[in-house]
Amino acid sequence: MTAWFCPEVLLVLSGVGLILLDALAPHGLRKGVSFLALVLSISVLGWTIWSSGQPLPDSWKNLFLADGITVVFKPFFVLCLVGVSLVSMRYKLGTEESVRAEFMALPFFATAGLCLLAGARDFLAIFVALELVSISLYLLAAFHRTKPASLEAGMKLLVMGGLSTGFLVMGIAWLYASSGTTEFSRILLQQAGKPASPALLLAAGLILTGLGFKVAAVPFHAWAPDVYEGAPMPTTTFLAVASKAAGFVLLIRIFGLGALALESVAEVFRPILLTMGIATVTLGTLAALPQRNLKRLLAYSGIAHAGYMLLALGTLGEAGMGTVVGYLWAYLLATLPVLIFLNEVERIHQSSDVRHLEGLGRRDPGVALGVTLCFLSMAGLPPLLGFSAKLSVLTTLWSAGEIPGLIVGSIMAVIGLGFYLVPIRAMYWEREADVIPAVRFPSFLVWVLLLAGFLNLILGLQPTPIIRLVERSLAPSLVASPKLNP
Repeated sequence: MTAWFCPEVLLVLSGVGLILLDALAPHGLRKGVSFLALVLSISVLGWTIWSSGQPLPDSWKNLFLADGITVVFKPFFVLCLVGVSLVSMRYKLGTEESVRAEFMALPFFATAGLCLLAGARDFLAIFVALELVSISLYLLAAFHRTKPASLEAGMKLLVMGGLSTGFLVMGIAWLYASSGTTEFSRILLQQAGKPASPALLLAAGLILTGLGFKVAAVPFHAWAPDVYEGAPMPTTTFLAVASKAAGFVLLIRIFGLGALALESVAEVFRPILLTMGIATVTLGTLAALPQRNLKRLLAYSGIAHAGYMLLALGTLGEAGMGTVVGYLWAYLLATLPVLIFLNEVERIHQSSDVRHLEGLGRRDPGVALGVTLCFLSMAGLPPLLGFSAKLSVLTTLWSAGEIPGLIVGSIMAVIGLGFYLVPIRAMYWEREADVIPAVRFPSFLVWVLLLAGFLNLILGLQPTPIIRLVERSLAPSLVASPKLNP
């Protein structure tokens, strides 16, 4: 494949094209920029799926690779872009309407960075791609310059993002100092069979800290609820799904398949990852129970889900990595539709309070059914896909003999039903308040939510497609058997 036809390049060109269209086209054509962004995102998704597994351009091969992870997660990230473009198209910018093209274009740049992260084989590539993602998200979070909540979200994301990048860069610097290279394969070959040096362990700890901020793991989680609530809904959607998935892809890349996939490192960091997982799933679940703002509820829900994935990853085995891959797809299929739904709730009510769902089961039964199936999948209720994902985590912990994580994960899975049932109760058991206008949702939303809900149900009953994705993601990596120049 030539460089011009790589999905990353097409994403950047699409973003630049949207901005140029807004700057140069007649005013009448500018109104179609939102629809064009959605069409472009769907087109790039189709091309990404079709071109999966094709070799990279020769000029890219020193920094990037094509393996199972890229085949599975590049379409994942572009599918997130399609959802974000749909949300952005429906989102009310108000006084910022004149810069809608930039609002639609920035997610394309961020997605290009995410696709680069999925295939990175060098820490320099990770840093550059991560900054492309981060800078785009800083701008998107603070896009509403007239809203204090949006500015606060942007500032908090900037500070915490800068702090996490600082830890990551310090870790890369220590790793380079101890090994003389930033390429995964060379580090892996140099350190294989040797006891871990203090510099290597310090580097691994700093890198884990930097990525802990990205996935909102305890104790690096505090930014997430405020940023989710204050940021525009498209930004929240991107942070909740795509950005979190990118953090776990990097954890798999670095600790599971790449530079730090060493037994000497695993002996030290396996208990650390498991402890982080236990703390994250516990805090996320308990803190979500009193929430009545749906964006904050989903923020703590995302923290709890990050905890389950950390528990699986903490086993540092092939089964744990495969479990994380399957869990991320289950998380995407349940969470992304709910965020699209919440955008419509905010569009109508200018708020995402749970009280706006009261009576929805009687007023709009199709929407309520789709949302209910997605929430129940997040909760891990059988026979939905989320149940298979959580059961896979618990099975992995049992097989690895990690009983404390198994016990805590099982207890929190039961307790978590409490906050997922809050919006369902509002839709079906609460009487609709007279002060809330009875507005029906658009028909496209009904079909999106019903499709997503039944997809969660069908894949829960027959998870073969997800299993195949997991198997494909664990295809032999070029990192594991590099051909190094003398």
